[in-house]
Amino acid sequence: MKLSAHFPDRPHRSRLGIFLGNAGFTRSELNTVITLVMMLAVWVMLPFGKGHPITPAMRVNSASRTGKAIYTWMQAYANDNNGKFPEAPDFSNTAFRQLFVAKYLDDEQGFAIPMDAWLNQAPGGNKKPDNDIGNGPDFAQALAPGECSWAYVTGLTPRSDPTLPLLGNAFSETIGVYAKNQNKKGGVFKGEKAIWISVGGTARVVDLGKDLTVTEEKDGKTVNVYSKEWGTAPGNVRNPAGG
Repeated sequence: MKLSAHFPDRPHRSRLGIFLGNAGFTRSELNTVITLVMMLAVWVMLPFGKGHPITPAMRVNSASRTGKAIYTWMQAYANDNNGKFPEAPDFSNTAFRQLFVAKYLDDEQGFAIPMDAWLNQAPGGNKKPDNDIGNGPDFAQALAPGECSWAYVTGLTPRSDPTLPLLGNAFSETIGVYAKNQNKKGGVFKGEKAIWISVGGTARVVDLGKDLTVTEEKDGKTVNVYSKEWGTAPGNVRNPAGG
């Protein structure tokens, strides 16, 4: 798999240049980030190959690393677009597709979580993205229904509260709530766990509450991360487009 970045109309700007300015990273740190993302791009999809048994730990670690890679590119997009993350008026796919429109990516597989039920209706009967992204300028076939395993919170910027959720593994049909059956959309990771990544870039693997929501401690209380109590606008949480 490759998560390649293309900047054909910006020949004098390196990949690192997209992070300069607001990010506040040193050039050395940015080189490290990009290297790790590229290593991840190859490593994370190994479970999809033949002869690679998927253990629960591999699945969780793969998803966590994938989410961090997506987060890196969302930050790049914001730094090139007036400090705003892409908008998702309907589904998370819509926001992520903007990374293809901006020509940061040309490979879809980094948006898949191995064995995730949201992938069961991918184009052509696949259970992973087919890497047919269509043609520019809109790349309408990129991340078609069934090719994305990630939920997204729209309406945020890199300057939003860093503890707010930006990404998470996709929910059941009820946004914000997971499913106990791992073969259903929003099926929990073994041990009833979920992954979420904050605006500040923290990736967390957490135990779900009894109601199968993501809960964390805040001001001495156990709070649903995707609720107003945490500071999230529930109406801005987007699931992927379903098959």
